[in-house]
Amino acid sequence: MEPRHGWRFFRPPSSILYLPASAFTLVEVVLVAVVLAILLTITVPRFQQAAQRFQMERTAVDLTQLLRYAHERAVAQGEAVAWVWEPESQRARLAIITDSDYQWLAERQARSERLQEGFSLSLLRDGTQPVEAVTFFPDGTSDAVTVQLASPQDVYTITVDATTSHVALSAGSLTR
Repeated sequence: MEPRHGWRFFRPPSSILYLPASAFTLVEVVLVAVVLAILLTITVPRFQQAAQRFQMERTAVDLTQLLRYAHERAVAQGEAVAWVWEPESQRARLAIITDSDYQWLAERQARSERLQEGFSLSLLRDGTQPVEAVTFFPDGTSDAVTVQLASPQDVYTITVDATTSHVALSAGSLTR
C-alpha cells in the first residue's frame, strides 16, 4: 500500500540484511587451531634435534680450526705449540711449550668455546691411550692423535697425522 503524501517506507539495502558468504564459523577457526597445534607438537622436537646437530657440527669445526691454527703458528713462529684439552673448564687452549712448561696464549683465537652440556670429548693417541694435549713442532710434524666429539646422536672424529700435521674431520651417527 502506498502511503499518502508521497512518503515511502525506508527499506535498507539487501546487503545489510545478510552476512557475507566468506566468513569463517567458530567451528572452522577451532579446527584450524587444533591442526596447527598438532603440527607444532610434531615439528618442535625435530627443530630442537636439528639445532643440537648444528651446534655439534659447529663445535667440531671450531676444534678442527683451532688444531690447524696451532700447526700454522708452530711452523710460522718456529716454536712448539700445544693444543691442550682442559677437562675441568671443558675447553681447548693453545700454549707455547717452554722447557716442558706451558706459556698460555692470550689471544681470543687461541682458545675454544666451552663444550655444550651433553657433549663429550676424548683425546686419544694410537686410538686407545688418553692424552690431554697435541704438540705441533716447528718442522711441521706433530703428535698422531684422534679427537672424538660425541653427543647422544652423533660423533665427530678429528685426526691429526704425525708426519704432515694434516687435520681431518669426519662425521658419523651413533645407532640407537
